[in-house]
Amino acid sequence: MLLSYYCSTCKKKNYLKYKVKDRFELQNKIGDELNKHCDSCGTLKKKHINRLHAEPNRYIGLIALAIASILTLTVWYYRFIATLAFTIPIWIYFDAYKTASDFNKIKVARKN
Repeated sequence: MLLSYYCSTCKKKNYLKYKVKDRFELQNKIGDELNKHCDSCGTLKKKHINRLHAEPNRYIGLIALAIASILTLTVWYYRFIATLAFTIPIWIYFDAYKTASDFNKIKVARKN
């Protein structure tokens, strides 16, 4: 899962390198706000963690497809197992998509 936010100055997307499952775990790691320099324009802006957006990693589906192709070719003799092995990347991609969707649905209460 990739975490990203848009810079308010240059409107470019910036990515973060945090491995978290939800916003509460991210809040425990970095606090309520994120101080980060924009990768393209270099301005320092504070972003509340509710302004971060999660998206599924693009490479997980490709890796799962490669593994499923190898498994399918290996067990081609058993036809129904080969068909099941090919559904593995679909399941992995939907799991990654659901994890990112769950992250985006849950927000942290703002403190005044």
